[in-house]
Amino acid sequence: MNEKQRIIEILKTSIEGISYIIKNLNTDYEFMSEICIQAINTVKNSFENAKKCDDRLYNLSNSILEKLKNLNKTKDTDTLYDCQEIINMINDMIDIINKNIKGKYNIVFMPYNASMWNSLESIWKEAKEDENCNCYVVPIPYYKLIYNRNGNIDAIFTYEGDMLPKYVPITDYKTFDLEKISPDVIYIHNQYDEYNNATRVDSNYFSYNLKKYTDMLVYVTYGILGTYPISFYKDFYSFIGTREFDKVVVQSYAFADIAEYSGVAREKLLPLGSPKFDALVSSLKSNTTNEYYKNKFKGKKVFLWTTNLMKVINGRDKVLDEVEEVFNKIRNDLNYGLIYRPHPLELSYVKSRAPECYKRYKELLSSAKNTENIIIDNSPSYYEAFQISDALITDRSSVLIEYMATGKPVLIYDIELNREYYHEKVFDIFSNYIVGEDEMTVDKFIDLVVNKKDYKKDNRINALNTVLSNIDGSCGEQVHKHIKQCIENNYF
Repeated sequence: MNEKQRIIEILKTSIEGISYIIKNLNTDYEFMSEICIQAINTVKNSFENAKKCDDRLYNLSNSILEKLKNLNKTKDTDTLYDCQEIINMINDMIDIINKNIKGKYNIVFMPYNASMWNSLESIWKEAKEDENCNCYVVPIPYYKLIYNRNGNIDAIFTYEGDMLPKYVPITDYKTFDLEKISPDVIYIHNQYDEYNNATRVDSNYFSYNLKKYTDMLVYVTYGILGTYPISFYKDFYSFIGTREFDKVVVQSYAFADIAEYSGVAREKLLPLGSPKFDALVSSLKSNTTNEYYKNKFKGKKVFLWTTNLMKVINGRDKVLDEVEEVFNKIRNDLNYGLIYRPHPLELSYVKSRAPECYKRYKELLSSAKNTENIIIDNSPSYYEAFQISDALITDRSSVLIEYMATGKPVLIYDIELNREYYHEKVFDIFSNYIVGEDEMTVDKFIDLVVNKKDYKKDNRINALNTVLSNIDGSCGEQVHKHIKQCIENNYF
């Protein structure tokens, strides 16, 4: 029973109470009028606490309370008339509530980067199967912000709606009328508005502009968090606390605590996991493998290497030296295979922020493409790479935590990790192998994988259970149920 149904039941019970008074006008009915007053006060409190309430309901509840209190003061011939009027007003309230119950909820998903669609997809899948919902997927344009030679920023218009999976029906943002649709819910995965220095969605879709069209703006974090020091997430959520989101999906109760500490109201937080992790779980269950990968890497130990957006920017030539070293090691031993997966925005970002590294990095990637046992993977999804690989080499990329779901070894490479900046109740990053920790090197890690000596596997599984809620892949289901219930309970 949702809140609206509960209120209607209370109102119907109140009518029974008033009917009792009518039948017992010559007796002491004061106790029953007091019960009815308590009931209507309960209803009124629900209206006051609701996110949105029809003014007529609030006004009727006040009028009913006034008449109920007068019943105890003046027991005269007008009492029968007053009781009948109270019943009529209660019936009016029930009619208003029923008429305000929408046949279907309009739910809008507004992704901007196609590779980030998986942060919304599992919620969309639940909503589109809900017969009480109309779903719209409206990919929105954004701008890649590139520094030119003059030190100014070039804003490159980008639209990736045609890059979403073919099974996702797309609504053109040019013809989509937010005001006409009047969404009950809008889901987005970009929180930065005008404050991002790498990409920026069109200003029409800044959070505070979208908020004009809905009473339920939901932000879903794109990445899976945990690989950075806790101080980073305090800053992250401090900014989110300044946005006009009605709900914020966070991946665990520990992150809900961090978000609340950083200024996000607790009632806005949904510690239900990550839709991005749902997508991974679904992919692992399907066990589909890219045939090209399978043939290219047949009989080899395959390593997946992912990078984050800032890796080359922060390390410059030192990082490129390391990339070249690993490329050469793999290239010279056909017992191994490498899937190198740079961040989707990395090359353009290097061109913008570290132009002196751009040519060399591009040449390294180009040379690797012509190598028998190396693939440069720029595909929208990395799940097939997860399936075919035997281990992961990475830095602080959120892919690290996702990969842990495979049970395969993970090496954290080229990062200085200080234990005092992390907490195992948030995420035990040290449950993975780390270059420099316990004398670990890339060569030792490769030997460990080849010889199947993964002595940290149990630690990683425990860490995964801590850093994410609903690791069974049910986050999208839980989010949809909760948001729908919020609408049903808080809009009269």
